[in-house]
Amino acid sequence: MHDPATEVTTPALVELILARFHTTHRQELPELVTLSRWVETVHANDVNAPHGLAQALELVSVELEDHMRREEAFVFPALLDGEHAPSNNSFDHLRDDHAGQEAALNRIAAITHGFRLPSYACGSWRRLYAGLGKLAEDLDEHRYLEDDVLFPRFEAGRR
Repeated sequence: MHDPATEVTTPALVELILARFHTTHRQELPELVTLSRWVETVHANDVNAPHGLAQALELVSVELEDHMRREEAFVFPALLDGEHAPSNNSFDHLRDDHAGQEAALNRIAAITHGFRLPSYACGSWRRLYAGLGKLAEDLDEHRYLEDDVLFPRFEAGRR
């Protein structure tokens, strides 16, 4: 199967990652944390409520922000410079971060019972789970573009 992302220039791909994912994560994650706090509070006595979700999302937010800042401050400028590309070790660390994000999403899926809503879920709870589904999809695509499209451009022949 042909993937059009592989034909995008490196500067365009970096810009896409920044605009589509970094900006979106920074906007949407705090909203999800706030909404999860609300749902946990309103449904505190409900065994089906996503107890612990706000704390899990806060951890994702902190770790993801640290990861994105490192990319923006060091990795992306080096990739765009072309002469000082990061070492394969740097890419390995970024992929480790991505694996940690995937593990965090798995914890969130467990807390939310696989993102399954009870039939009586209120509108806030429904919005929260819809937002979590979008976050999971966005993080998957974000990781794919970096791990499978962007980073390999600079790893070839360096292993």
